[in-house]
Amino acid sequence: MFKKISGLMAKVKSSLFENRGTRQTVTKNAFWLSVSQIGSRLIRAVIIIYSARILGAEEYGVFSYVLSFAGFFTIFADIGVNALLTRDTASHPERRSEYFATSFWIKTLQIFITVLLVIFVAPHLTSVKGAAYLIPFVALLVLFDNLRDFATSYLRGLEKMELEALILMVMNIAIMVAGFIILYFSHTAKALLLSYIASVGLSAILAVIIVREKFFKIFKYFNKELAKKILSASWPFAFSSALGIFMLNTDIVMLGWWRTTAEIGYYSAGIRITQVFYALPTIFVSSIFPVVSRLINQDKKEETRIVNERSMALVFMFAIPLIVGGVVLGEPIFNLVYGKEYLPGALGFQILATTMFWIFPGMIISNLVLAHNLQKKSLIYIAAGSLGNIVFNALLIPRWGIAGSAISTFIALALNYGLTWIMIKKYGNFKTFTHLKKITAAAIIMGAIAFVLDKTGLNVIVNISISGAAYFVILLLFKEKVLREFAFIKNRLLPER
Repeated sequence: MFKKISGLMAKVKSSLFENRGTRQTVTKNAFWLSVSQIGSRLIRAVIIIYSARILGAEEYGVFSYVLSFAGFFTIFADIGVNALLTRDTASHPERRSEYFATSFWIKTLQIFITVLLVIFVAPHLTSVKGAAYLIPFVALLVLFDNLRDFATSYLRGLEKMELEALILMVMNIAIMVAGFIILYFSHTAKALLLSYIASVGLSAILAVIIVREKFFKIFKYFNKELAKKILSASWPFAFSSALGIFMLNTDIVMLGWWRTTAEIGYYSAGIRITQVFYALPTIFVSSIFPVVSRLINQDKKEETRIVNERSMALVFMFAIPLIVGGVVLGEPIFNLVYGKEYLPGALGFQILATTMFWIFPGMIISNLVLAHNLQKKSLIYIAAGSLGNIVFNALLIPRWGIAGSAISTFIALALNYGLTWIMIKKYGNFKTFTHLKKITAAAIIMGAIAFVLDKTGLNVIVNISISGAAYFVILLLFKEKVLREFAFIKNRLLPER
């Protein structure tokens, strides 16, 4: 009996904590990314929901506004160094110490500039009551968050997602525990923000400890010529990332110009739910990205095309039913999660749910841009989305509030990912909508079932369970081939070696 248990433990260790081949490594990475992304977001969702209820829409709106406003300044904290560190760590194992040390000093300069901007500039650019005096505290959050991200970018290059999962889980558990404790004593946005900062600081310390060996070599292996190379390669990616961050934070900041902090709270509550859904494509895309990069580097066009088509089919298989479910059950979901006080935000959430049509495949598109080194060519499309978001926010928010902001976000994402999508297909002509007919039909039937069940007064969780199960049963009845794509990718494209 002891030998069986010992053998089982050895097998688990080998499967989940070692890199033994392409297929096993991708599977292992997918598992740990699932744990870190879904688990962490669910854990964080607990404290977010609790804090939203405890603080109320006004105070929670202040908290969300502070984070989003300071987010504008994080565009200076990473000029593409993290993504390049991951790529170069995987591609050049013999020079990992050089890439780590050189990237660290570039990153340090970026963080220093960002911290100064947050402390001395950001507070003077807001008119939201109660927000200005909190923004300087976010300088600590910028410092800790970027230090953690830098370390985990290196771990991702090593394909050690199990360590990344550990760091993220520790951070989010700390956020939840600290949040519950501090909100017990003080029901303020400041209290929640300080607990958040402390928790992120803890995760940064853990990340540094895990990769401490490389930090001990940051003086020895700094390479001036390599720094020039990194800066040269990173600026287009940095600009695209800056525009992306700008677009993500524009909505809440512009809501603060024309609407109340309560409306910011309603809108932020909807964003939190959709961000949990966004974890799904993140897991898959992050797991498959090293494989796609390798195939592109080896100029294996046919295999690359097949992987892209299968990947697109899989993300749409989840995106479309989530969109339909979010639209049909948006109000009961919002009521369940946040209570009746937040129901004015349900419409915004229903509209935001539709953005998954762009976000899910958009993550694949973004990685293909990086893998093909097309960052410079994609800048114009990201700029179109970012500027479009500003224009449509200015037109729609004063009239329609959070609904207008959500519509603006959908249009901006369509401009960004839609145009980039068209561009990337020129470099790998993969089919996109092959499987959408059956998937869409199944999702519509699922939505009709969910609508009828909702009208009967059935509990929303039971409703989601029944209608979700019905969706997959319908796909089986339609004999939808996309259900077999996981096995295809695992057994055909990722043979063990």
